[in-house]
Amino acid sequence: MKRISEYFGYLSDLFFYTAASLLAVLFTGRGLFPLASLSLTGAALFLFQRNRRRDGSFSPAALFALGLIGGEGIACLKLSRLSTAWTKETWLSFYLAYLLFYLCYYAVRRTRAGEKNALYPDGEERERRLSFYRISILSLLALSLSCFLFEAWRLRFIPLFTVNTPHAYSYFHLPAIHYFTTLYVLLPSVAALYRRELGRKSLLALFGALCPLFLSILLVSRFQFLFSLFLLLFSLLLLGERLSRGRLLLLFFGALSVYVLITIERAHSIRYLNGIFEMKCHLPIFLSQPYIYIANNYDNFNEMTLHLREHSHGMKLLYPFLTLSGIKYFFTFPLAWPDFVTKKELTTLSILYDSWYDFGLFGVALFSCLLASVSALLHSLSGRNPFGLLFRAQLSFYLLFSFFTTWFSNPAVWFYLFATALLYFAFQRFCLSRGERGEGEAQLGEGRKS
Repeated sequence: MKRISEYFGYLSDLFFYTAASLLAVLFTGRGLFPLASLSLTGAALFLFQRNRRRDGSFSPAALFALGLIGGEGIACLKLSRLSTAWTKETWLSFYLAYLLFYLCYYAVRRTRAGEKNALYPDGEERERRLSFYRISILSLLALSLSCFLFEAWRLRFIPLFTVNTPHAYSYFHLPAIHYFTTLYVLLPSVAALYRRELGRKSLLALFGALCPLFLSILLVSRFQFLFSLFLLLFSLLLLGERLSRGRLLLLFFGALSVYVLITIERAHSIRYLNGIFEMKCHLPIFLSQPYIYIANNYDNFNEMTLHLREHSHGMKLLYPFLTLSGIKYFFTFPLAWPDFVTKKELTTLSILYDSWYDFGLFGVALFSCLLASVSALLHSLSGRNPFGLLFRAQLSFYLLFSFFTTWFSNPAVWFYLFATALLYFAFQRFCLSRGERGEGEAQLGEGRKS
């Protein structure tokens, strides 16, 4: 009976989502944009709450609904003149993306049910674990700072101290070196793990948490700032920390202040931005900018479905591996694929853009299924190794901000995941006992048989 009830819950979720999507298409066709937006944003909030209750606060199915479907609902408002009528390929791609993600996620999740997730087992290796955290924090800090100083020396400028240079951060890049410079985004989360293991306040943990803020300001990088902040917040929540409303409000206004400071230092005037956004009605910049950063990505996807004449056959999604491995420097690959956007200044894209660019609707379906399967595996990752939380924090960010860009076609994303994997396996090797690593379980099973 319980299983029947679960299946009925899954079906009711998908029925509600399908009905909301159809209503959004009908309302948009009749020019009732607020109603279309209400249908999809309502579905996003409904699916977020349902999956959050079913699978926990950091349910990938909940976060993906809020990011992808919620963003689609905001885009349906059509507040900018850049927004045009969407093709059937656009509607179908975003509908199928979440539908297949949902089905695959819970199919894989059920096969992983029953695994225990015990965080931080007590044992005699506690001091070894603390030493590992200290070495990790100091190593990441030294690596990021030294690479930042090297880039500043070679390029002879620091973005924060430039004058009337709107794209200073974009110019502040040395091939390969910049990946190491921005590794500081992982520092706050590692500092949070260290603080939790230590059980008290620590100057090193505080410094590790604040250093990314300082470097993000120097680089005038809003993304790096928000990314490191969200990773810290997600890591704290995954660790079981309860943040009071006062602390959350303080964090929000502090983050907003830094965001505004970085935006000012990027030297983009409000008139310049409003000219690009082409809003149908006057909105203050603190509303129009977030709206465009969400909505225009769906319109960029629509532009691609309208004008793409040849698919890239996997080259877009393979780009990070060709870059990080260095293969592209030894062999010739067709990598110069143009992006189709509503305006050349607005280059942000949704998470599905490159999968459709590669293989069309089949690419979107395949990507959604793979993303769901990996999400289910990471969500059930054993908590004996605390660095598993860092994987989950990064995945949560990418799913929540799935409306923003093609995360998994970005070499930096894979570089951060690779760095996290090194920390994970190093911790597994040097800080966990043989039993905690899972080693010896096979031998134990053989002993029982004999």
